[in-house]
Amino acid sequence: MITMKSRRLTFGSGILLLINLIVLVLLAIGFMAAYIPPDKNWIFAFAGLVFPYAVIANVVFVFIWMFLWRKLFLISLLALIICWNRLTSYIQWDKHTAIEDVKNEKAKIISYNVQIFDLYNWKRDNISDKGHRILEILKEEAPDIICLQEFHAGKKNKVDIIDSIKTMTGLKYQQIEYVKKEGESMPYGIATFSRWPIISNEIVDFDNNPINFCIYSDLIIYGDTIRLFNVHLESIRLSREDYLYVSELPKKADTQEIFSENSKKIIRKFKRAFVNRAPQARKIAELIDASPYPVVICGDFNDTPSSYTYHQLSNNLQDAYKESGHGIGMTYAGSLPSFRIDYILHDESIKSYNYKTIKENNSDHFPICTDIILP
Repeated sequence: MITMKSRRLTFGSGILLLINLIVLVLLAIGFMAAYIPPDKNWIFAFAGLVFPYAVIANVVFVFIWMFLWRKLFLISLLALIICWNRLTSYIQWDKHTAIEDVKNEKAKIISYNVQIFDLYNWKRDNISDKGHRILEILKEEAPDIICLQEFHAGKKNKVDIIDSIKTMTGLKYQQIEYVKKEGESMPYGIATFSRWPIISNEIVDFDNNPINFCIYSDLIIYGDTIRLFNVHLESIRLSREDYLYVSELPKKADTQEIFSENSKKIIRKFKRAFVNRAPQARKIAELIDASPYPVVICGDFNDTPSSYTYHQLSNNLQDAYKESGHGIGMTYAGSLPSFRIDYILHDESIKSYNYKTIKENNSDHFPICTDIILP
């Protein structure tokens, strides 16, 4: 009886070890995804999406091996230690103390993908409840700088979103760039509103993509100049049918459904987005490096902290969430991609505090905001 029990335990431990090895491989590949350009090898980008789940699985194995096999416990623990800095991009445990003695020198920034202010639910000439709530949030937070992605100007001669924002927030300076299709300007795009003067601005277009782009504005704040980037990188463009299919997939026991044409279509959309975002991120990174002023970058990266995109754009910059955020970083209100895809990054000479995510489902993104102190 003792021998058989020992064999069963050995066999079970062997299965657990095999699963743990698979998890560790996924963890390693997901960690490497930040350094491998998806337009050179896109398969690593998918592993980047899996990274936080591989971390969770490895934490489970740490506790399992604590009781079954102490040596393997150390291996799993070492893997977590190596990934620690990456892990802090997903979760922050300590609530950082706010800086109390800052008065005039601070600036509050909010970044928000507003999903065209819920335009398709407007009734006649009236903005929808969600669209109106987005405007209320902008007023309540009383920011000094607003960066909006998927901005919509409203309906001509009926609803003026620009005037509403300026009236409700008191921000009188703006840079707004619109999507252009076949030479014609559309009423939606990217918008930056500022309490301080914008002395110059530019638009950064991406190849073969009229929808996603970047703008930057040079602002004079308390006598200092900063360059503010407002970014909306390549979207995955999942449809409602795609999200419905993904949500129903765990209920389908038939493996043929998992590898159906719907699954392949979703994978192709992710692959296209990964590949297209890589040169976009590199282009903006070059502009950041060339900036004569301290940089703040806000926006919807459409990619997670384990991605090549985030690594390119955050290089030599500070992440406001990591500086003063708390809890699990979650900025996307949908199921894919999960965790953070919206960011506020800043120059190392700039300090940030009071970072927060406003968990209200008025868009498919949550607004994020932080206070900054200039050098």
